[in-house]
Amino acid sequence: MSNRTTRRTSASRRARKRTSRTIGSIVTGVGVLSTGVTCAALESPYGGGIAVIDGGIAVSAVLMIVTAVIGAIWASVVLLRQAVARIPRRRRMRDWAAQVGWSWFAKGKHIPREHTLALRTCQPPNEHNEDKRAKYSELLTGEFAGRPAYAYHFERGGGYYLEVEQLIAYQLPNLLPPVSIVDRSEDDAFTSQRVRFESATFNHHWRVDTEDARYASAFMHPRLMELLNVAPASVTEIHLRGAFLVSHAPTNLTPAILQTHLQVLAEIHAAIPEWVWREYAGRTRATRE
Repeated sequence: MSNRTTRRTSASRRARKRTSRTIGSIVTGVGVLSTGVTCAALESPYGGGIAVIDGGIAVSAVLMIVTAVIGAIWASVVLLRQAVARIPRRRRMRDWAAQVGWSWFAKGKHIPREHTLALRTCQPPNEHNEDKRAKYSELLTGEFAGRPAYAYHFERGGGYYLEVEQLIAYQLPNLLPPVSIVDRSEDDAFTSQRVRFESATFNHHWRVDTEDARYASAFMHPRLMELLNVAPASVTEIHLRGAFLVSHAPTNLTPAILQTHLQVLAEIHAAIPEWVWREYAGRTRATRE
């Protein structure tokens, strides 16, 4: 990656993205709170008859309706944009898969069962949509740099809880504790940076979350920080989930973007020190699986 330039995000673009994320978080929080208050008030035998309480219930009901409408509009725009781009995207990815010897499954019902466990492992944690089943589609799977790899479209939830992601996963030889590496411009204003490193450039661009600060320092050694400091702009979110390195890619995926993300994930895998594998996975990467 030595021929790549230092990662840069313009101040205005970074501010726009963080503002957008912040507004989204506020709308979601207000929607959830107002829905809870309205439902609790309607079910309570003590509500009604008191002007202040009735006024509070009315405000909560209005906020619930407004945020629900905003969430529905946002979800519709996202899904409409996906639908418009889906046919040409599928054609490009299908043709690319045929050229490189990968398998292509356009619809979720066509995805073989042996792949579904990997897809569930790679998907984001189910924090808001416990009662919603994830939908997978547009699965590409094959080998990259000698390891199994996947790329697929993921949807879950609805309204302001709608999740739409394009996930690219690179399978590791063994399990490691989870790590999240997120571009700071993807955060809202309420997201703190709990772990900081000696590289000011890395701290400016990236946030790292793990349960163990010592493991974070072991995993994010200087060589890996340098690698991420020159990562392409489309690489904004990487998670270690189970035995998979997972990158959240642009939803309008192209073969070039797919290969770029796979290359970054393969380089991260190659940069994990042997002693990290020995201490945190119980065996080295070279051990036969």
